[in-house]
Amino acid sequence: MNRTLLAASLLFLATTACSESTQVSDDLPESSAYLENPTGRTERVEADPSAKPVRIGEGGPRFDACQSAGEVGRHVSGSLPVLSAPFDAAEKIDSLSAGQTIHICTRSIDQQWFGIVYDQSSDPADEEAGTPIDCGVSSPVRAKRNYDGPCKSGWVESTYVVLVAG
Repeated sequence: MNRTLLAASLLFLATTACSESTQVSDDLPESSAYLENPTGRTERVEADPSAKPVRIGEGGPRFDACQSAGEVGRHVSGSLPVLSAPFDAAEKIDSLSAGQTIHICTRSIDQQWFGIVYDQSSDPADEEAGTPIDCGVSSPVRAKRNYDGPCKSGWVESTYVVLVAG
C-alpha cells in the first residue's frame, strides 16, 4: 500500500513539474494597479511643490473625517489668508471673511495651524451664495488620506479661528 501511494505521488510530481506555469500577474493584469491605488481616487496635483495637502480621517474610522467645526474670526487684514502649507512663507491660495464656517480636519504639530476644508459659497459676505455644498467630511472615512474635494482646502492660523463644535 505504501509503495502504491509513493508511486502515485511520484507520478503526480513528475506530471506537475512538466506543466506550464503562470504567474498571478498574467491572470490578473490589473491587480498591480489595484494594489497601488485600491480606492481608485486620484489626488490633486498642487502647483506649489512645497504645498502640504490637508489630511482627513485622522480620528479613525469611527469618527467624522473632520472632527471639528469653526468660524473665521476677525483678522488684522480684514480677511484670513488660506495658505498651501502650514508656515508663513507658503503660497496664499485664497482668503476667508469673518464669520465663514469651516471644517477643521488636522492641525500642525505646534498647533499653530489648522488644516481646513471649506465651501466658498458659504461665505456670509457673498450675497449670491447658493446652497452649501456637502464637502464629504461630516461622516467617517475608512483610512487617513489627503482631502480630494469637492470643496476647497488649505491651512489657516489657528489664532483666528473660533471653535464651534468638536
